[in-house]
Amino acid sequence: MVGSLTSRRAWLCTTMDSRPSTATTARSLRLIAKDNQSRGRLQLVMAKDPGTSPGAWPRRIAFLALPGSALSDIAGPYEAFLLAAQTAQQRLSLSTPAYNVTLLGVDGESIPTLGGLSLTGARAFDTYQETPDTLLIAGEPDSLGRVSNKAALFAWLQQVAGKCRHVCSICTGIFGLAESGLLRGRAVTTHWQHAESLARLYPEIQVNPEPLFLRDGKFYTSAGCTAAMDLTLALIEEDLGPSLAADIARANLMFLRRPGRQAQISPLLKLEMSHHQPLRNLQLWMLEHLHLPLTVEDLAGQAHMSLRNFARTFVAALGVTPARFLETLRLEAARRRLEETTQGLDQIASECGFGSSETMRRAFLRNLGAPPGAYRREVGSA
Repeated sequence: MVGSLTSRRAWLCTTMDSRPSTATTARSLRLIAKDNQSRGRLQLVMAKDPGTSPGAWPRRIAFLALPGSALSDIAGPYEAFLLAAQTAQQRLSLSTPAYNVTLLGVDGESIPTLGGLSLTGARAFDTYQETPDTLLIAGEPDSLGRVSNKAALFAWLQQVAGKCRHVCSICTGIFGLAESGLLRGRAVTTHWQHAESLARLYPEIQVNPEPLFLRDGKFYTSAGCTAAMDLTLALIEEDLGPSLAADIARANLMFLRRPGRQAQISPLLKLEMSHHQPLRNLQLWMLEHLHLPLTVEDLAGQAHMSLRNFARTFVAALGVTPARFLETLRLEAARRRLEETTQGLDQIASECGFGSSETMRRAFLRNLGAPPGAYRREVGSA
């Protein structure tokens, strides 16, 4: 880790500081809450000019890793903060690194991680008396079963959460945070595979399994794996601006810096391929003919079925209407073009079968909460 961090720091310090910023505000739009109470708390994370006032830096980052945490949920964000700390010190001529990152465990011994590896060098949480700017928690659903001093841990979490600016859970670290009672009434997310059990165990929490990460007040919750890096980059962007966050993303070979509201699973991956051979053949045909102005009648004819029988068979086999399935295919095709090409909106709309950029715009707003142009800026800013 040290070698890779040093080489990445050297690369970052040689980049030209005079290049224009890729954005002036953070574009991590969060999902709109379903009820008015949550809607009042959900906020946009706005990029701010890096603080240079005396005492603004370093900002303390406390990273609590519960037993059984995934190593990637810890190492990725931890190193990103260290890299941002060193890069910002160079760019802003700070007297110290921008962040002071401390790894915490439930005791002063090594932290057992998922897969059998252990982390050493962590401090016991109850010896950490500083007030962190940001607290991050990683863990697994049954991490608390391996913690003997849960009462002390919850008391510490309550105390620290009341003082710090950000409280964040990484993937299933949310189970420990939820058990502490801090998330009662909050809108949260976690890895989609654990969302149902989280909602069942903590019915007082509003669980949304869709977004990569979600903010409700000072509380940030995220899915796991690469989503932990997306959340970390959003926090870095909030502190140090989009240009530096984009550089950290590039240094970590992240082609895209994804906004929090982006779905954990691509819509296309959610669509099942039918076991009904005529429908399966139709699905493959649809993928190859998205540019055509297809109607449900056209699809029924291609499947050699009557319109009524086709619609009924399609819904029974796939759980969605033919029109909805077709729109999802078109949205996914357009989304990929926005992320990976410089094609204009009119060309993308035509190639994906929307007919016009306005029709595509309405579909994006209805399904993704942002127009195509804003979506491209969000996911392509890195």
